[in-house]
Amino acid sequence: MDQEFHQHLAVLLVEDTPRDAQFVTDLLQDVEDTAFAVTRCRRVQEALERVRTESFDVVLLDLGPPDSDVLDVVRQFRDGGGARLPLVVMTGQRRRGLGQEVLQLGAQDYLPKDDLAPAMLERVLLYAVERHRTQRRLELLSAAFNSGQGVFITDNRPRIIEVNRAFTEITGYHAEEVVGCNPRVLSSGHHDEVFYQALWERVHRDGQWAGEIWNRRRDGEIYPQWESISAVSDVSGEETHYVSVFHDISEQKRLETELERLASRDRLTNAYNRHRFYEYLDQAMIVYKRHGTSFALVMFDLDHFKHVNDRWGHPVGDAVLREVVHRCNATLRDTDFLSRWGGEEFLVLANHADEDAAAVLAERLREVVAATPFPTVGPVTISAGVVVVHPEERIEKLQERVDRALYTAKAAGRNCVRLATD
Repeated sequence: MDQEFHQHLAVLLVEDTPRDAQFVTDLLQDVEDTAFAVTRCRRVQEALERVRTESFDVVLLDLGPPDSDVLDVVRQFRDGGGARLPLVVMTGQRRRGLGQEVLQLGAQDYLPKDDLAPAMLERVLLYAVERHRTQRRLELLSAAFNSGQGVFITDNRPRIIEVNRAFTEITGYHAEEVVGCNPRVLSSGHHDEVFYQALWERVHRDGQWAGEIWNRRRDGEIYPQWESISAVSDVSGEETHYVSVFHDISEQKRLETELERLASRDRLTNAYNRHRFYEYLDQAMIVYKRHGTSFALVMFDLDHFKHVNDRWGHPVGDAVLREVVHRCNATLRDTDFLSRWGGEEFLVLANHADEDAAAVLAERLREVVAATPFPTVGPVTISAGVVVVHPEERIEKLQERVDRALYTAKAAGRNCVRLATD
């Protein structure tokens, strides 16, 4: 089976010494989980020209000049148009405070040259990319949230007495439609009386409240907003008015949902990734040990899939993988979980399943895939191994057994299901 990388990153390496450049490139090639495509430049100016015309995920800047020149080189790169990419600075210099100064200039990380190792270099580059993405995302969200805040003011009856233009833009209500109305005209019905009682108790006690609240626009759409309510009191301490400042967080919610999906799903197929699958597997193991509720694993892969990629290309192969996942998900129960284990290999967690039920499920998956039309590549089949959890069994042992069961199915001629025999 071909090696499956978790992700691919394009690295722009700025290094004027061929031997050092080869050393860094070799380190990146030794990484197991990430495929690094390295492009080398000798000078910063050349790197800036490449950045303007080509696409890179991260820049690794190897600084060889004396200490006094290091910061100038970083500034030259940033001011020349490199600020849009995450930057990791690598140098053999050890001057105290140099790393902090480099970070203050906008670099994502700083690496002493004599501490390099494949795993560490991979981790630093991946974290640099993620931190840069997060920083950019937060900047965008901040700009969106801090422009066009909705504001409305109520008296203590309570009635709305004033709104701003952003209020109208967000809610759809013009001032003449809501002034004089109880603010519950905006209520969506999403929250109960207990919620509002707690909200106003906080306002009366602390003078303010802030939190997420779901309201209804004029057109009937229910949407989330982040709102802060502040009490205004007179000289006697009596609350006379309340100022509400809010912004629509629908986009933030969408981004959170998308980020959650990206964190738990394989980007190509939308099957669960290994990280999320292990979470479900741990939960299933806990339930099994506490209550004796059995579960099974079904591991399958596509037969001769390498031939599909080699003959028709990876775009066609990717389409096949997506369709297989789509058909399998439509076949599985709501309590089952399908993950992409690597390449063309997949793993199903079948909850509340004994050996017979798991075998039936695996056979149904095999039949569904075999019956799926793939006009370009022709028939596609899968081989599957099935295993049911044993008492006191560790997850590692369970995975070993299902892997052997899959191997048995492939050795038996493929396009079949085999149960674990141990």
